[in-house]
Amino acid sequence: RQQFSFPSIFIYGHTSSGKTYVMRTLLTTLQLPHVFVNCVEYFTSRLLLEEILIQLQSCSGTEQTSPVHCDTLNDFVRLFKQAVASQELQDQTLYIVSVLDRAEQLREMEANILPAFLRLQELTDRNVTVVLLSEIVWELFRPNIGCFEPFTMYFSDYSIGHLQKILSQNRPPEYSADFYAAYINILLGVFYMVCRDLKELRHLAALNFAKYCEPVVRGEANERDTRKLWKNIEPHLKKAMQTVYLREIS
Repeated sequence: RQQFSFPSIFIYGHTSSGKTYVMRTLLTTLQLPHVFVNCVEYFTSRLLLEEILIQLQSCSGTEQTSPVHCDTLNDFVRLFKQAVASQELQDQTLYIVSVLDRAEQLREMEANILPAFLRLQELTDRNVTVVLLSEIVWELFRPNIGCFEPFTMYFSDYSIGHLQKILSQNRPPEYSADFYAAYINILLGVFYMVCRDLKELRHLAALNFAKYCEPVVRGEANERDTRKLWKNIEPHLKKAMQTVYLREIS
């Protein structure tokens, strides 16, 4: 913690590839002082800057007696330095990771916000690293006015083997592991080429499992009759293929 870290890190990858979960787990496990902000929830620069300051005060143990007001970037830098200089953080070099989830929303804010976050360590003269989490590549992110280049890190999509293991953990207790694993293999065989989103695949698995089990429930087949089970579920999976990412709500 006593060493300065890289000023900014840009982590990108497809949705549901574990970016946010890994960062939260890493920061919590290592007990690093950090601020975690979702840029969709705090969609204006003022809301974003004020939320960072509020979480920073809580992180440093400062009792907040009045609401934080931050109208400009200059105010943010001044208040940020004041919060870092609190009594409980003077004994060590402060290492704070300001994680900005869904960071692509920063492109819709004032032009100076993103470059300022990338150089926050320089502006505040404090040991702070800004981590940007996004689903788009840095080339689509880079401002036209130029900026400090962050360290980029790519989270690849889950392989079909990873998805098999993750989705198999949702097995209903009344069915065997082999039976549910066979169902997940069928599901991935149909959807893997068109959908890699873990959340969507988990939704599809839960939605169609009852249909897959129907022959077993009626006593027409056992758990090893994969041919009968496949013939029963095939038309339902083809119908679900047409509505991937388009949730039908009655």
